[in-house]
Order: sequence, then C-alpha cells, then structure tokens
Amino acid sequence: MNERLLVALDGSEASDQALAKAVAIAQARGCGIDLLHVIDTRQYHMGLASTTGVDGKILYNAEQRAEAELTDIATPLQAQGLDVAIHLRFGSRRSVLAYDAPKDYQTSLIVLGRSSKKMVTRMFIGSVASFVVENAPCDVLIVANPQAN
Repeated sequence: MNERLLVALDGSEASDQALAKAVAIAQARGCGIDLLHVIDTRQYHMGLASTTGVDGKILYNAEQRAEAELTDIATPLQAQGLDVAIHLRFGSRRSVLAYDAPKDYQTSLIVLGRSSKKMVTRMFIGSVASFVVENAPCDVLIVANPQAN
C-alpha cells in the first residue's frame, strides 16, 4: 500500500509550516501527498439566520481561487518528483479532515499546522486540530508554528 499524507491548507503560516514538514516526510519516506483545502460554506451565508442560501458567485470565486492556489503549490512539488494530488472539498473543516478525507484518500498521516488562536477563541469555537486528533482514524501530526510564539 502506498503511504499517503494529508495536508490541510488554508493559506495561513501554520499550514505553510505543515506543508514543509509533510514535504520533508514524503521525501524521506517516499510517500504521496494529498493537499486539501476545505471551503466551509457556513461562512458564506448572507444575512441573518432567516437567509438559508449561499451566494453562488461568491462561492464560485472562492472555489476558483482555492483551486488555483492548490495548483500553484502542487506544481513545483510535482516537478521535484513528488506524488502530489490536490483536493477541494466543501463542508465543515472538522468533519472533512477527521472523517471524510482520510477515508476517501487512504490517508496514513494527517499533517496540520498549529493555530495561534487565543484560548478564549478556542473555548468558544474550538480547535479544528483538537477535533481531528480526537476523531481521525489515522495518526495526526501537529506542526508548531515558530512565528506564532
């Protein structure tokens, strides 16, 4: 079985650190890398709770932008000979990372960057990384972000 690493990318410094660590692991172990960006559609709801639809144009633009960014990241890695695939998913970041993607991509290790969210923020909205660590069917590596300290 070909070992696959799943790296969650969101454009943050933390996800850049996770990508760098995943690339180093993939090069050392000959693993494939799945780059994943999750578009959380809940952030695209317009107005108050009475509005249930998502603005299609805004969502389409977010999808196009994310796909272009993933391609820009993957292309130089593929040129280095790495087996890199890109994936764009919609839904809750937590559930996609912890449940759906590892199963769909036969992930053996999820690599996440550690967020620099303050304790109060984590108490109210929780940590995606904490949820993934608790629920993923495979190992999870949390990469420290030295810039956040």
